Amino acid sequence: MKDFNLRAYLAEFIGTFILVFFGTGSAVLYSGASANALLILTVPIVFGLTIVAVYYSIGHISGGHVNPAVSLAMYFDNRISLKDMFLYMFSQLLGALSASALLFALISNIPNAELKTVGLGANGFEKASLMNITLIGAFLTEIILTGIFVFVVLSVSKKENYSSTGGLAIGSVLTLVHFFGIALTGTSVNPARSLAPAIILKLAGLGTALNQVWLFIIAPLLGAVLAVTIYKLMTNK
Repeated sequence: MKDFNLRAYLAEFIGTFILVFFGTGSAVLYSGASANALLILTVPIVFGLTIVAVYYSIGHISGGHVNPAVSLAMYFDNRISLKDMFLYMFSQLLGALSASALLFALISNIPNAELKTVGLGANGFEKASLMNITLIGAFLTEIILTGIFVFVVLSVSKKENYSSTGGLAIGSVLTLVHFFGIALTGTSVNPARSLAPAIILKLAGLGTALNQVWLFIIAPLLGAVLAVTIYKLMTNK
């Protein structure tokens, strides 16, 4: 991959753009007090299907991380260099910001779309959570869900374990963690996916998502470290 790192960074930008555009876009379109049930059913499926499409589209170019937590785990598992890890993360954030900005431009013209508080697919806790989860509860939720997700990614993306169904496994687990966490925190498990909408909302003077986004950066990264630690112990590395 070293000879094609520019292609890899571009792939991560495009892949993260697609994931955030469809994933958080569906979260906004189906948000609202009367649509909570539809939100909980629809958004996890959209995220799951999108990551499957992205993985099979760019996985052979960059590995299809589209998530700083995954890139961190891949670095600790010696699959990418420190330089690539940071440039992957930068590309992912740019992709997420671009998608969030485009979503804002589109959805701000829809009268019934919710762009305040936790709008634009931003994550949150306490009053910004459907179930008013506490800060500690949200922190633990994101660590656990990210740990599970990253563990599966590490397991199925290893070259000797690679199969044509790896993308389906990744899509399935992302769907499952969203089903579990969407009513609690909105389900992040991806710092870029959380930070980008919060930044765009702040720039637009809407909501307070940026005040809580630190949790959705730190907790997923800790979850990734936990996942790679367990993975290494289980594989005797």
